[in-house]
Amino acid sequence: MSIQAIMNKLNWEEISYHYYQRYGLHKDLVSLFKLEDIANFSELLVAINNEHANYSASDHSLGPQILKENIHSRKRLYNISEKFIQLQSPHTVPKLIREAGLKYFQIGVGSEASCMLNPSVCWVTNTKTVWAHLLFKYAGNVSLANEALKLYRNSDENSDMAYNKWRAIHQEMGESSNELIECSKKNSNMDIENMNYLWADAISNALYELNQ
Repeated sequence: MSIQAIMNKLNWEEISYHYYQRYGLHKDLVSLFKLEDIANFSELLVAINNEHANYSASDHSLGPQILKENIHSRKRLYNISEKFIQLQSPHTVPKLIREAGLKYFQIGVGSEASCMLNPSVCWVTNTKTVWAHLLFKYAGNVSLANEALKLYRNSDENSDMAYNKWRAIHQEMGESSNELIECSKKNSNMDIENMNYLWADAISNALYELNQ
């Protein structure tokens, strides 16, 4: 099945709702950051009080672990977020995450945090967006995308191996994310200024859920 045929099967009203819900949380995060409300900001960033703020964290209950098992976790989350907000290129996101050294704050949670803070620059690299990327890579072949995704679900490898693998796929995500945005123009009336990487993430989530 072609990519466009798959896109035609999506519920674009639901995708738009998903996007605006997340974009509202983006604005909340930026507001809390500017207020230097470190406690509430850090909790929202890792989806403690709202699962929609970071699915990579909430889907795996990582938020409480990030806050509890890292010294000065809230301040460190605030500090890396400052760097995310200032980014003009998403390619350094994995390096910033690695340098932060926060347990459980890996590329999935971290890249999603970067996108929630800076959606015009940073994209999300998690299981759902990687699957959408692989779907484009294999020209709409769902079986091949499913098989390739298994590589990113290997729990037996060490942390360095996992980091290098996710860092590599993160660098590839921009092209497919932009293709996703471009393809969506045939299906959605979304204003072009809103077609950022949170919009690509909303479509990726819908694609993933459609094929589960």
